[in-house]
Amino acid sequence: MFTHTQIWAGIDRLAASFGFSASGLARQAGLDPTSFNKSKRISPDGKPRWPSTESISKILAVTGATMSDFISLIADENSVAPSALPSKKTMAKKAAKILIETESVLFNAREPFTLKSGKPSPVYVDCRRLISFVKQRETLMDFGAALISKEIGNQNIDVVAGGETAGIPYGAFIAERLSKPMIYVRKEPKGYGRMAQIEGVLADGQSPNVLLVEDLQTDGGSKKTFIDALRKAGATIEHAFVIFHYGIFQASEDNMRNMGITLHALTTWWDVLEVAKDNGYFDAETLTSVEEFLNAPHSWSEIHAKTKGA
Repeated sequence: MFTHTQIWAGIDRLAASFGFSASGLARQAGLDPTSFNKSKRISPDGKPRWPSTESISKILAVTGATMSDFISLIADENSVAPSALPSKKTMAKKAAKILIETESVLFNAREPFTLKSGKPSPVYVDCRRLISFVKQRETLMDFGAALISKEIGNQNIDVVAGGETAGIPYGAFIAERLSKPMIYVRKEPKGYGRMAQIEGVLADGQSPNVLLVEDLQTDGGSKKTFIDALRKAGATIEHAFVIFHYGIFQASEDNMRNMGITLHALTTWWDVLEVAKDNGYFDAETLTSVEEFLNAPHSWSEIHAKTKGA
C-alpha cells in the first residue's frame, strides 16, 4: 500500500520526467492548474487530500505514461518514466500548428515578404506574437522544458539566459519551469551606471552552466554577441534553445559548430510545411513555391528579386 506522501511524490516525479512543474502537468491534462499544488494536498483541518483516480488517469493519458511507469515513480525516487516523454517529432508538429494558427508564421508566394536583408521570401516568422497567446504559449514552453530536460538534463543547467530582446520573455518562462535562476544579456553594455551587459546575478569566481534562450534562429550569427559576453563573464555555455529554427541554412550548423554550441529547437520550416500540407492551410501553388524556397532559399530569392525589379 502506498502512502499519501508517496502518491504525490509520484505525480511530482512524473511531471519532472516530462519537463513540467506539477501545475504544468495538471494544465496539460485539462485540469485546474492548481490541482496538484502542494498547498492543496492537505485540507485546512490538516487531513490529507488524495488525488482522484480521474486526475491520475488524465495525466497518464496526456503524457503517454503507463500505470507501471507511475508505480515505479512512486516506489523509486530515482526512477524516470521514459514513455512519459513525447517524441520530438510530435512536439515539433504541434508547435508548428500553433505557429500557423496564431499567424506567427505566414506564407505568401504571390507577394513575397521583404526580409531584413532586403531579400524576398515567401515565408515570414514572428515568434514575438506568441507571448500574447496564453494557452498556446504555455504549451510551447511546456514542450520546451520537456525537450531541454530530455536533451540536456536539468542537472546540467545552472542558469537560464535570455537574449535581448525577444529571448527575454522566453528565458523567463523556461527558467520558471526548470526552477532555475535567470539572467538576460544585452546586445551591448548599457551606457550608464554599472555599464552592465548581463543583467541579473552570475556568481563571480564560478563557471555556471548557462543555457541561452532566444525566440528563433536563422543562421545563428547573432548568437555570438550573447555567447561571447557570457563566456567573458566566466560562464560555461554549450547549449542554446529556440522555439523556431529555420533549418534551411548551412551557415546555421557551421556557426553553432564553430562556437561550440548545440542548438535545441522545437520546430523548423520543414515541420511547418509538413503541417501546412497535412491540414490544407494553404493552396497548392503557395505550398509548391514555399517548398522550392526551402530547398534553395538563395536561388529563390535571387530569381524573385529580379522578377520584382523587372
